[in-house]
Amino acid sequence: MYEGNPEIEINNGYAHISLAEEEDGGLIVEGDAGNEGGPASIDFRFCLVGRFLTDKVINFPAMKNTMASVWRPGKGVCIKDLSPSLFLFQFFHEVDVKRVLDSGPWKFDQHILLVKRLEENEQPRNVPLYFTSFWIQVYNLPIGFMSAKILKDIGNYIGTFLESDEHNLMGVWQNYMRIRVAIDVRKPLKRKMKLKKAGGDWIWVDFKYERLNIFCFICGLLGHTEK
Repeated sequence: MYEGNPEIEINNGYAHISLAEEEDGGLIVEGDAGNEGGPASIDFRFCLVGRFLTDKVINFPAMKNTMASVWRPGKGVCIKDLSPSLFLFQFFHEVDVKRVLDSGPWKFDQHILLVKRLEENEQPRNVPLYFTSFWIQVYNLPIGFMSAKILKDIGNYIGTFLESDEHNLMGVWQNYMRIRVAIDVRKPLKRKMKLKKAGGDWIWVDFKYERLNIFCFICGLLGHTEK
C-alpha cells in the first residue's frame, strides 16, 4: 500500500495547472449585488481620496481632527488612512463634498492636500493625485484686455481654467482680476505672462496665488522651499 506525502501530492497537482486554466474563471456580478452591504456600506458617491504634497510622514490623528474641524461638514465626515500617505474622506451629503472641492486648497501643517472625487468602480490607490486648484489674482491687466475670453485664456496658460470671479467685470474698477485654475503640481508655477494685441506692444501681467504657502522660488514647484 502506497503512503505518500499528502502535501507533496497537492503541490504536484497544482504544478500541472496552467496559467490559462487559472485565468479562465471569473465572477459576473449581476444587478446591484455588488452594493449589498447593509446600512454600514460605504457610499462612494460622497468619497474623496487624497494625499498631502510632502514626503514627510503625516500625523494621522492630528490631521483627522484638524480637517474635520476646518471643514465642519453638516453631515459629518469619516477619515480613513489607506496607507501612510493616502487617505479616504467619506462624506454623507453632496453639499459637504462640493464645498471641500470648490473651496481649496486645503492644508495640514502647511502641506497642500491633493484631493479628487472617487469615481464609480475606481480603486482609491490607483487614483492619480497631481492637481490642486487656486484662486489667482491677475495684476496689471489693461482695460482693453479685460474680457471673459482673455481671462479664460490666461487661466488656461497657467493651468486649466475653472471659473472667473463674478465681480471681475461688474463695471467698478478692480486692482486685479480673480480666476480659479487647476494646477498640475508636477510643473513649475507660472508667475507672469506676456500679452499684446495685433500691432501693439507687449505688456506683462503678474499672478498672485491666494493661500499659497510652501513654494520654491528657484524651481517654481509646490511642496518645498529653496532650502
